Amino acid sequence: VARQTLTTKAETKCDDLFGEGLVRSYRDSKKVWCGGGSTTIECYEHVYAHNGRIGHFCRASNLLVDFSKVGGRHSTTTKPQRGPNMYHSFAPGALQAQCARTKHWSLQKAMPHAKLMLPKLEEVQSFSNDVERVQTPTYLLARDEDSENMFHSTADHLNAFLVSEVLQSDRDKWQTVLFDRMPDGPFHSLIEKTFSPKNKLKRAADYQGRKVLFEELIIHLESPAGIVFPKVAGPKGIMTCTQSSLWLGFRAAVLRGFGLLDVPPPTVPHAVLSVRRRTGGKNTGRVFADEAALTKILKEGNAMTSEVVDLGSLPFDRQIALMRRTNILIGAHGAGLMHVLFLAEEAVLLEIHPSYRLDRHFRLAARMAGKIYLPLRSTQPVTCKGTSDAVPVDAGEFRRALDAAVRL
Repeated sequence: VARQTLTTKAETKCDDLFGEGLVRSYRDSKKVWCGGGSTTIECYEHVYAHNGRIGHFCRASNLLVDFSKVGGRHSTTTKPQRGPNMYHSFAPGALQAQCARTKHWSLQKAMPHAKLMLPKLEEVQSFSNDVERVQTPTYLLARDEDSENMFHSTADHLNAFLVSEVLQSDRDKWQTVLFDRMPDGPFHSLIEKTFSPKNKLKRAADYQGRKVLFEELIIHLESPAGIVFPKVAGPKGIMTCTQSSLWLGFRAAVLRGFGLLDVPPPTVPHAVLSVRRRTGGKNTGRVFADEAALTKILKEGNAMTSEVVDLGSLPFDRQIALMRRTNILIGAHGAGLMHVLFLAEEAVLLEIHPSYRLDRHFRLAARMAGKIYLPLRSTQPVTCKGTSDAVPVDAGEFRRALDAAVRL
């Protein structure tokens, strides 16, 4: 006799927000946007309850991209000025398809960067003889404007994982293209190892203006439809979900890509104090007003080991390897705390945040990753230098919070 799994209404709701329920919602929404010929464009959507916005992506078969009509070369050094220069432009005929638009074709539903490209689709009777054919499933990843920020980039990465689950597509076979004009950025290795492990990441420029007929082309589910944002979990102050099959699946996929999935946790609790230091070329973000005092307290611990690290100074493969042998991650409120995803199996995130910040972002991330969240709010005023603020931390409160984190 098959056993029936008992679930509460709250568990079902959380599954719809962060798990298989969300996958099913997208999968069941499939509509043919262009069909009747050798090309088919199928699109998927989901309306998010917290803001009523539509998440949307498409998969096409036998779709031609004329890269001579894809404008703008990516930067190899500095990030382009925020705005249109961060993304490609498209001339009419940049996309060519042997199909006819159906009644479901609706650019209002398309996400911001797809909305730049899809209107340029040209319906054709046949493809020219000089096309290059690509059999490898290809994923066009137009990244968030803050692609160098680990919080916002995780929205993109989680969405790419969600798309693969909806389509039941093998990511190991993908060719991922960074389809924007931003530099490769700090998460190049994560994207390649997770979403293009057998094919080096490409840029539009790598196609050298050729006409390329893709047997399977996936247009990204963009970051505004991300499930990293606290509001997805409910109104301000309300957070009832404690796990996510999508977050955990994404975590496992990344760790597998780096060969770090089956790493035993430390036998003695290991704490990492993540710091940020001002330099002449970097004077943004939060720093600790008295890093030396916090370091001294860490060194006094006799039932633990510890180290102080500026994660931003390390390549990502070293960052994630360090996180896998870390039980306690300590840091000021900031994007780097998304590393909670990759901590050892039993781990605590100790977030220190100034009084003007809410503790929702990384509380959600810790819960979804199956980790313990421990907030420490600094009630003292920050001091600012440029766009960087120094967060003061009471030594006694830090010592007690650290003691609790070790005991947990």
